[in-house]
Amino acid sequence: MFLNSNVQPIVLVCAADNNYAMPLAVTVRSAIANLKKNHKVALYVLDGGITEANKHRISKSLNHEQVSILWVQPDETLFENLVLTRHLTLACYYRLLITEFLPSEFHKAIYLDTDMIVTGDLAELWAIDMGDNYALAVQDDVELYIGMSEGLRNYREVGICPDYKYFNSGLLVINLDKWRADDIGSKVIEYIRQNREYVRNDQDGLNAVLAGKWGELHPKWNQMPQIHQYSSWKDSPFTEEIYDELRHRPCIIHFTNSPKPWYAGLQAECKHPKKHLFFQYLDMTDWSGWRDTFWRRLWRKFMKATSLTTSKL
Repeated sequence: MFLNSNVQPIVLVCAADNNYAMPLAVTVRSAIANLKKNHKVALYVLDGGITEANKHRISKSLNHEQVSILWVQPDETLFENLVLTRHLTLACYYRLLITEFLPSEFHKAIYLDTDMIVTGDLAELWAIDMGDNYALAVQDDVELYIGMSEGLRNYREVGICPDYKYFNSGLLVINLDKWRADDIGSKVIEYIRQNREYVRNDQDGLNAVLAGKWGELHPKWNQMPQIHQYSSWKDSPFTEEIYDELRHRPCIIHFTNSPKPWYAGLQAECKHPKKHLFFQYLDMTDWSGWRDTFWRRLWRKFMKATSLTTSKL
């Protein structure tokens, strides 16, 4: 760890289970590849069950003179009685208690989902003044406001203004001091438990608790797929300048839709126009050359069918 350095490292946090070990390596490798200077990075991986073999491969994929890695295994009992689905695993909730896992010497951290690639310099994001905000984030590309969120449709009952913007939580710059002081993670978990008939995921919970208390980043820091659906900037909610920068010069590309670039179903594959960049950075990791194949997809379908059959016995 670089705690004794005169300059505090960029604190980067990711969460993943073993299914996302390879995408995690790609996300972090892309971030390191695009740092303009030799900034130190303190990487905290909130580990949802990554195998030792895959930990070794992730480690091999990174430059250890520049990156220190700490594996954190959260206590799963802290996350009991939360909404879980095939896509919403316990690992998705780990970031809520991020202040429990990071040293008090750190005052802020960048959280990244592991279905992202970084194409800009994270040092620029790290240098942005947080002001008095609990977090910095980018407005969601589909659910633009609280009142548009399916998971917060009870906003009147819980007293949230529907006109507050709704953020995508895949990229967060977190004010650790304010989160610690106000116990934000525990408040989000409690909100989710109390509103589980509405809430779909931790993103809904974060937006409920942090409504009106977060700072908006330029959308280039979390480019989501909707930008590719507009015929021109005039059809979008952006100015021409922001539209052009977001579309052509994003700093982080977020593959929010399914299927992901690395995974193609038997009947579908990722259509994202920038999916080739995922493989560009994948080939800088210990998974270099890996590609999904028909036989891998067939094997997954077989294993899924076997699992479903076994669960019914």
